[in-house]
Amino acid sequence: RINIFGNNVTQENVIRNQFEIDEGDPFNDILAKKSVNSVKALGFFNKVEDEIITDEINKTKVINLSVTEKPTGEILAGAGIGTSGGSATFSVKENNYLGKGIGLQASTTIDDNTIRGKFAISNPNFLNSDKTARFLLESSETDLLKSSGYKSNKTGISAGTNFEYLEDLSLGFTQSFFYESIDTISTASKRQRAQEGDYWDSFLKFDI
Repeated sequence: RINIFGNNVTQENVIRNQFEIDEGDPFNDILAKKSVNSVKALGFFNKVEDEIITDEINKTKVINLSVTEKPTGEILAGAGIGTSGGSATFSVKENNYLGKGIGLQASTTIDDNTIRGKFAISNPNFLNSDKTARFLLESSETDLLKSSGYKSNKTGISAGTNFEYLEDLSLGFTQSFFYESIDTISTASKRQRAQEGDYWDSFLKFDI
């Protein structure tokens, strides 16, 4: 039997999904230690302690896992200035949304000519499939009408997954789509004016 204590925010199934052994399986000390290390690697807890109790009468093992949760949200703000101008960044991140182990991140970066925004979601156990699902929405606007005579707006969406194909071998792929609009005025160069218009791009990326 596996008992879990102290998870006031994190859902129990998020922790149990890290176990290499299930209740009713023959006890394996190596897999038990590996499971505890996987729970620690989640990064949701300040402390993870395990206790293994032997029931001599029933010839079974009981694993008691005690966790101490910690804040999983992050806020980042920064600013800088250099020879090319100034920039500012603001980001909000939650690594354990609603206790489901889902990661969320939203960020914005602004400089003299460009503003960029991103929103990302990552679910490490999408629909209880043991596969990671990722989603990214991003947008940017670059305004160089005064200095170079052109302005561009680009919006993109990406979706991907990672999964264990073989032991110690993970595969993944990401499909991305981008829409870009480029506008120019009379002060733009001939090359830039030739690029004016709307564009669609698609990319497929594989990871090993």
